[in-house]
Amino acid sequence: MDFRFSAEAQAIRDEAEDFVKKEWQNPGYDLTGGLAGWHGNEEEREAGHEVARQFAKKLVKQGWYTMHWPSEYGGQDASIEKQLAYREVMSYNDAPASLGGGLVAPVLMVHGQDWQKDLFLPLLANADIEFAQGFSEPDAGSDLAGLKTRAVRDGDDYVVSGQKIWGTYRNDWIHILVRTDPDAPKHRGITYLLARLKDEDGNYMPGIQVRGIKDGTNNHRWDELFMENWRVPANNIIGEENRGWYAAMTTLSFERSNIGRPAQLLRTLEQFIDWGGMVRDEGGDTPLDRAEIRHRLAEWRVRIETLRSLCYRVGWMQSEGMIPQKESSMVKFFGDELFQHIYRGLAQIMDGYGNLLPTNNERFSLPDDGFLPARGWQSIGTSIGGGTREIQKNIIAQRGLGLPR
Repeated sequence: MDFRFSAEAQAIRDEAEDFVKKEWQNPGYDLTGGLAGWHGNEEEREAGHEVARQFAKKLVKQGWYTMHWPSEYGGQDASIEKQLAYREVMSYNDAPASLGGGLVAPVLMVHGQDWQKDLFLPLLANADIEFAQGFSEPDAGSDLAGLKTRAVRDGDDYVVSGQKIWGTYRNDWIHILVRTDPDAPKHRGITYLLARLKDEDGNYMPGIQVRGIKDGTNNHRWDELFMENWRVPANNIIGEENRGWYAAMTTLSFERSNIGRPAQLLRTLEQFIDWGGMVRDEGGDTPLDRAEIRHRLAEWRVRIETLRSLCYRVGWMQSEGMIPQKESSMVKFFGDELFQHIYRGLAQIMDGYGNLLPTNNERFSLPDDGFLPARGWQSIGTSIGGGTREIQKNIIAQRGLGLPR
């Protein structure tokens, strides 16, 4: 097996390494997103978002932001290998927004109406718009097809009522799944819509209410969205009515190996080792002077490389035209567990320092730019969001081992 990159992939890897060192200086915000994100207060939340947006603009200018898009939509048809090499470098350097368009761009390319493609794809390609995602609900997370948000056709509109959760509903637009046929089997009867959350003045549309959700560290990471008789033009539909589930599952051939996870963990581990060699206890010893800690660090380093290999396997399978179903679940399961072990384990090794918030970073110069303890506290959610650990085990058992349901 040859783990070396092709000349093209190595070239983008080297170029991205030089670019990110020159153009990206972490300003003290956690911009990794997902369940490990730290926003602090609302002012920092908005400032961090603007920093990420400006960096995305640099990637647009560089021609990298939509390298993974098909050429017919202005992309480069970048190979999976090239995407993987690029994303790994960006994630290791903790840089945000390495590839643009999210889930909504490929869905529009395949299922969008002409006016939707003409309006939104250029805005997405230039990092001029972001969509909130209206998928998860209080009783429909891993079992997303069980969603209950109801949309009833009324003339030229859908009238939508229900609740979404675990998103950040601060954008002007949202792509959202709603149930239009309550009597159909749960994977059917779902419709995919684009909708305005805010009007042109920045006010929420009639029928929309958003409430922030804070975690145990008083950090505002998520929102919940309440909809009551919210009117959405029926022409905003993506694909066909009652077939939104199948449109939402569109992924095209975009890189989905989750290579960012081992890259981020490696960076954290290396920063901790640098920090752990300098901080001393009352006896003058550092954490690295303890054999048991060195053994734990070595074990985590081996596991990171194992996760990296699993991610490479997923990328290789995609490049060969295969669909990595059980393999993607293996990456999710193993990566979530390792994320928790490393962040919670390192915070424990840090002793009192492991209880500090990122706001203490200037004084103590903590590893992971001060975010390590907070990510340790928040890491429990990584095995829930995006499909629970139990869901991943079921996929591996059924599609990997051929076990019965």
